[in-house]
Amino acid sequence: MLRPIDATHLTTGKDGTRIYTVRPDVWKNHILTLHKKQNIGEWYMKPTFKWLHEHTKIGYFPKGLAIETAKEIYVVKGSETDYTLLAHEYGHILGHGHTPDGIMDLMNPIDPLRVSDSRNIGDKFEYNFSDYYDNVLVRAERNRAIPAALAVGMILFGMMG
Repeated sequence: MLRPIDATHLTTGKDGTRIYTVRPDVWKNHILTLHKKQNIGEWYMKPTFKWLHEHTKIGYFPKGLAIETAKEIYVVKGSETDYTLLAHEYGHILGHGHTPDGIMDLMNPIDPLRVSDSRNIGDKFEYNFSDYYDNVLVRAERNRAIPAALAVGMILFGMMG
């Protein structure tokens, strides 16, 4: 079964794609079971990398899952305001696979490497989920930016005095 159990519906896009969140405990078990049953060969799911992430929190563990045929996106609770994750998973709904290791593209499985978007997947995500984008994602980004701006201002003020 590709769908995680006990998912909470967040929004539905203009094209019918639905986004859900899943509790962290359910999420972890689902991803591990899915990778075991499907024998998925992603490098970050190899035993060494899983151990490294589990014991040091260095590395990567999937936070999103797209089921293209069902037009469903699932993300672990807490990631519902992660724009690049949601746009990345929507890229899978649109039929795009992961980029090769090291390629700086939205379809890279590793978030810090999602710095370019030559296929305009982000624009397509923003259009399809315009209400969610405007009312949830933009607001969440503003809330993250305000403390950073205050901190920079305090540092600059302190340097002047």
